[in-house]
Amino acid sequence: MKKITLLFALFAIVTMEAQVTTGVINFTTGYTGKVDIDATDVTVQLIGPENLWLGMGFDVNSMTAGGDVITRDSSGFNDRQFLGNGIPPTTDTQDWTVVTDNVMSGIRNLIVTRPLAGSDATDFTFDPNATSLAFVWAHGSGTFIFGNHSHANRGIDAVALVPNLGIDDQALANSLSIFPVPATGLVTVSITDFDNEKATIELYSMLGQQVQQLAISEKSTIIDISTLPAGVYLINVSTKNGFASKKIVKK
Repeated sequence: MKKITLLFALFAIVTMEAQVTTGVINFTTGYTGKVDIDATDVTVQLIGPENLWLGMGFDVNSMTAGGDVITRDSSGFNDRQFLGNGIPPTTDTQDWTVVTDNVMSGIRNLIVTRPLAGSDATDFTFDPNATSLAFVWAHGSGTFIFGNHSHANRGIDAVALVPNLGIDDQALANSLSIFPVPATGLVTVSITDFDNEKATIELYSMLGQQVQQLAISEKSTIIDISTLPAGVYLINVSTKNGFASKKIVKK
């Protein structure tokens, strides 16, 4: 069995089923983002102060008209498009699903997901085979009301998109299934090529906190998540053949 360190588990916030990930991007002090892209969907996580609006734009290096951007502000989560430098981005068709929008100790943890392509012509189409992603970010200048971010509260960058799975892990991931998704109580974890081997299941929150761990010795195992708060969790499975992880949504 491969040894999976706690450090790996904590920083593998993105699911191992994602084909590529930016990993955690440190925009500025107290504000981070992360983009995970798999074969069908993109998932974005923004973590920042609850009293400031948060935003991230994709495949852009400015507020050039037609760029794709998302925000979380006093009006809620919004799918927007840039209209030009200095012009507040307008809302467009809401294609994103808010999975988690939790606040703890003054910090907002926002997780949203949508199909790779949006429904508007200005929506950026994410590519699971891409090698890099350009982006812009911003947060409110001392306010939760969407508006001018000021020069100090925005940035432009590009990061490499990093593959998550090796060959052995991909085989395990292909044999791993979890249902129902989303779930409210009991979740069944199944490994189709399980050969009476010992394996371990670990359940992590999107903040890297381990909330459950158990050893399994059968193809199907039922775990109880009924007492967990609503949100996205990672189920990490370790066997003698490798390591794989999938996300689940607790309603």
